[in-house]
Amino acid sequence: MRACSKRTLGLGLMAAVGLASVSPSQAHAASPKAASFELTFLKASEGNVASLCQFIKENWFEMDRIAVERGLMTDYRLLSSDGTDADWDVLVMVGYPNPDGYAGITKEFDAIRAAHTIVPVNGKTLRQLGTIVASRRLVPG
Repeated sequence: MRACSKRTLGLGLMAAVGLASVSPSQAHAASPKAASFELTFLKASEGNVASLCQFIKENWFEMDRIAVERGLMTDYRLLSSDGTDADWDVLVMVGYPNPDGYAGITKEFDAIRAAHTIVPVNGKTLRQLGTIVASRRLVPG
């Protein structure tokens, strides 16, 4: 795992906090309020930012969609960096109805993951498309 610079990570956290504080009219009406957020920063392999985003949508977000339907998660989002020299290219933010985040739903989510069939993008899986460079759990202040 490659460490993000404090500046770059800080900018990502500021963006995520801004998104986490949307007004009730902007939030999904059926989603309960998030008690925590988990941020996952990913760096795409050379030329694979779009494919990495597509992989996340077709795989991670398919499982997250089921988790939201079951009340295990409140929301999920994908953000891309517009900088070419960033330590990360893609940020995935997931909201949880519990303060423990993913740790509070591990058993239930493992069942969702076990039922999911990985969908490669352009014949590639996550390992070929990019790597996770940092993760953070945040709670509303």
